[in-house]
Amino acid sequence: MDNPLQNKYREEINDVWTKKRADEIFIDFYKNLQIESNRENLNYIFDKLLENNIQYLSKIRIFDILWWSYLKAEKLREEKGILWNTIRF
Repeated sequence: MDNPLQNKYREEINDVWTKKRADEIFIDFYKNLQIESNRENLNYIFDKLLENNIQYLSKIRIFDILWWSYLKAEKLREEKGILWNTIRF
């Protein structure tokens, strides 16, 4: 788990968590995959990647990338004032 995820976990979920208790963050991280809406969204993204011939990412890796992207976007919003909701496709 990278530092931004560890910091977010410590700040918002378990303020006494330490790296010595790594099992806790892994268990909570994977419990997120058991939440039905998260699993459905992850399955949707996984299927879309397969449709676009991106075949070598596991669902766990995709989930990790999504978390990293979310935390990176949050950091840029806080530090640089980037308003992501203004981006349109």
